[in-house]
Amino acid sequence: MERGQTVCIMGPSGAGKTSFLRCLNHLEKPTSGAVFIDGELLGYEHRGDHLVELPKREIARQRREVGMVFQSFNLFTHMSVLQNVMEAPVGVLGLDRKQARSRAEELLETVGMAHKAHAMPEQLSGGQQQRVAIARALAMRPKVMLFDEPTSALDPELVSEVLETMRRLSDLGMTMIVVTHEIGFAREVAARAVFMDAGRIVEDGTVEDVFRGATNARVRDFLGKVL
Repeated sequence: MERGQTVCIMGPSGAGKTSFLRCLNHLEKPTSGAVFIDGELLGYEHRGDHLVELPKREIARQRREVGMVFQSFNLFTHMSVLQNVMEAPVGVLGLDRKQARSRAEELLETVGMAHKAHAMPEQLSGGQQQRVAIARALAMRPKVMLFDEPTSALDPELVSEVLETMRRLSDLGMTMIVVTHEIGFAREVAARAVFMDAGRIVEDGTVEDVFRGATNARVRDFLGKVL
C-alpha cells in the first residue's frame, strides 16, 4: 500500500484477519512471504540465501514504527489519560517529560479527549477509552497504524465517535490498515478493500469494485448479509 492510504480488511470471523494484522508488526511470525515497511524488512535480515530473525531488541525498534489499536483498550488503569499517552514516548523514545506532555496534549486534542486529560480510565466510556488508546499509539509517531476491529467491543451508540476519530486521521494523511465490519466507514474512507476467507485474500480492489463487482461467491454472500 502507498503512504497515506487507508486499506480496510473484511471477512467472516475466523478468516485470519487478526492473524494477518499481527504479522505486520511481528506479533505473529509469518511462515512465508515478507513484510516491508518504508523499504525495511520487518523481523528478519538476509544472511546469504537465508532469512534470520532479528534480535528482540531490533524487532522492538521496528515495532515503534507500527502503531496498533486492539479491540480491548488496554489502558494503564493506574495512570491518568495524559500519563497513558506520555508513558511510551518518555520510557521508550527518551523524550523529556515537557516534550512528551506537549505531544500528548496535541494528540488528545486531535482525538477529542483534551477535556479528559486528567481523568482516570475507569471514569471514561468505552468509546472515550478507545480514543485515548488511539492517541497513545500515535504518540510513538508510527509510520502506519493498524486497527483490529476497534469498535467491536463498544456499545452501538459509542461506535460513531471512534469512527469519526479514525476519519480525522485518514484526512490528516495517516497510513492505516483497518480490520472492520463497518461497511459505511470503509466506503467513505478506504482507498482499497481486501476480503479474506479461510486465511486467504479472495478479493482485493477499490471499495466499490469489491462491494459492487465481487467475483468470489463467498464475498457476495457475506456482503449480501451486511449491506
